[in-house]
Amino acid sequence: MNKKSKIWIDLENSPHVPFFIPIILELERAGCEVILTARDFAQTKELVKLAGLNARFIGGENGSSKFRKAYGVATRSIQLVWIMKGKGISLAIGHGSRGLLIAAKILRIPVFTLYDYEGASVGLFNRLSNYVMTPEAIPFATLERLGLSKEKHLAYPGLKEDVYASGFKPDHKIIRELGLDTSSITITMRPPSSTAHYRSEESFRLYESIMQLLAEHNNVQIVLVPRAKGRAGSTDPRGNIIIPNSAVDGLNLLYYSDLVISGGGTMNREAAALGVPTVTIFKGPMGAVDKWLIDQGKMSSIDRADEIIPMLRKRIPSETTRSSETKDVIVKTIIRLLSS
Repeated sequence: MNKKSKIWIDLENSPHVPFFIPIILELERAGCEVILTARDFAQTKELVKLAGLNARFIGGENGSSKFRKAYGVATRSIQLVWIMKGKGISLAIGHGSRGLLIAAKILRIPVFTLYDYEGASVGLFNRLSNYVMTPEAIPFATLERLGLSKEKHLAYPGLKEDVYASGFKPDHKIIRELGLDTSSITITMRPPSSTAHYRSEESFRLYESIMQLLAEHNNVQIVLVPRAKGRAGSTDPRGNIIIPNSAVDGLNLLYYSDLVISGGGTMNREAAALGVPTVTIFKGPMGAVDKWLIDQGKMSSIDRADEIIPMLRKRIPSETTRSSETKDVIVKTIIRLLSS
């Protein structure tokens, strides 16, 4: 590998920040120069600042309509082309970043794409990326039907969340920061996405039913992690819903939770990686990774709100040693690609 190899990483969404931090550190230790761009979407900007990363922000919220999404991607891609032109990038890396993919192809930069949900619109990544890396839990036969060739395909063990969960150290200051009552049952809740193309109305109905059910339990406190920025810092009239007024250390929040319920993927998988009881209320096409977690007994899927009642109990958080294998495989793969 050329010691002066330049790598471009794009942080297009909130989960990309914790995922890439350990990878960036390892690549820099290996002598690479890492250039970061990011999109001001969801909590990405706050998380970048919280982590002390030096990233240039390009683009923002696009809304839920197909036209606005397409226009936003096209506009951001053009801006990225102008910014990254002539920087001598050896490899562009994104976790499902369409802006990076399109800009890099225009600039003739090799693209290394990672993704962990085959139910998203992955056809473009499969066709245009030079390399595509997915969890081993997703069968290649499924990816092949979605247009991915065997020559491009790479795989890693475990979850993408294992990359950063492996280095997690609990810090109980999150309890003080959020004003949590340690005698109450703490439930961290993440609503379903209203902008994803695979959104499901059934997920929203289940979410609302669960919130109504939990309102009847006085010994429960809910930490609601919203998707819309405008809800931050508010509480409900009952006083048992806490909405953080800024981005928080997600793994610490989950570690000190008694139960995690989410209509998305990343938070559930983070909780599962930490060994926290986890429930998915996502009712779109279930991905292979989530099916694997359910088969492993690390996550539950429910259809009715009352199914969570037996899960409403206190737990004692316990710190365990976690393998760094997932991170090591991904980093070694990137370095090998730079050397090829």
